[in-house]
Amino acid sequence: MPKNLRYDGRTSWLSFKQKFDSYRKVYKWSDHECRDYLNWCLEGKALDYFTIETRMGESFSFRDIMRKMEGFFGSKELPETRRAKFQQVTQQPGESLEDWADRVFTLATPAFRDLPDQFGQREAVFRFCQGCIDREAGKHACFERPRTIQHALDLVRHHQYVSQVVDGKKARNYDQEVTVNAVQSPGDVRMERLEKAIEQLTCKFEASLASNSSTNNKDMKFPQKTFRCFHCNGRGHMKRDCREYQESLKQQSGGQVVERSPQKPLNSKGPVA
Repeated sequence: MPKNLRYDGRTSWLSFKQKFDSYRKVYKWSDHECRDYLNWCLEGKALDYFTIETRMGESFSFRDIMRKMEGFFGSKELPETRRAKFQQVTQQPGESLEDWADRVFTLATPAFRDLPDQFGQREAVFRFCQGCIDREAGKHACFERPRTIQHALDLVRHHQYVSQVVDGKKARNYDQEVTVNAVQSPGDVRMERLEKAIEQLTCKFEASLASNSSTNNKDMKFPQKTFRCFHCNGRGHMKRDCREYQESLKQQSGGQVVERSPQKPLNSKGPVA
């Protein structure tokens, strides 16, 4: 009995079944021998189920026992549920392409177990391409319509290699060009100086407006002090009330104040009679 042919109910039932069927065909075991060897291969939870449900295999054929074991350990989910999970699976961060391909193939086997092998393989190939972290590489592989998952893996690798060689050099040259322009271009320095000068002028202009506004407010509070005399240029009185002007008139008229006659209104043709 092979030592590596063991099943405890926690590992993959399909893998164990495939290995057991291979040994059975090679050594040409009979139905009774298959039941005995299966009993020797089981342990843990699987052995407990075999003992309780099949009564040590005395009243069931080998095929009935395998059908019961597969129904309990191999079909814990509905086929629709397994297919829905298969369509949603994606490559995990840090997972290599080889591990991702193996995981897709492992999930596709129980999801499409009741369907032809070609259909399951085609779905596995498309899921591998669509679930890749590198979306562009996966899209490129889908366009090539690969027939096997190994062919799809090679296409993804090829696209990643070409992208690294071509796009990688362009990205490095672009970064270097941007760095040189940022250091050597004098236009940025002149623009920065111009912005500072505009900012200083704006501050001075705002300060001047604030000063003029305060002066105007003071003049509005005392409007009588804004009048100026045409004779002495003093504030707060008119020329006719100016003392200097009255003194000058007295000196000119010999000590008598000469009052001006009121002016007649003018029209477009001259004084009004």
